[in-house]
Amino acid sequence: MIYFYNLKLFKLFPKILIGEKMAVFGGLIDLGIAFLLAAVFAEYLKFRNVAKKGFNWLILAGVFFLFAGTFPVAVSLGSYLGTSVWNGLAQLFEILGWLFALVGTLFVVYEAFIEK
Repeated sequence: MIYFYNLKLFKLFPKILIGEKMAVFGGLIDLGIAFLLAAVFAEYLKFRNVAKKGFNWLILAGVFFLFAGTFPVAVSLGSYLGTSVWNGLAQLFEILGWLFALVGTLFVVYEAFIEK
């Protein structure tokens, strides 16, 4: 494994692996919380009224991401149903969350920018 040690950008993180998967969010639960917080901030800024249908889809995506993030935590159910079935259900909810997020984003763009 190759490490960055002497680059100024990586002084704060002395052992960052090259090729290691780096993500903005820690997991699906964080992603679901981020989607729900986006809807909360849109409501606070009165932007949700402009694109209400799109933000409803984004809230639904956040709920699906939250539920998909709970699958690795429930180990006993995974061992009861079988690993392949359990992982398949987690992937199904993750894919549905991404599809709902895509539809919600397209609705927000359409309602906020094109419809006006």
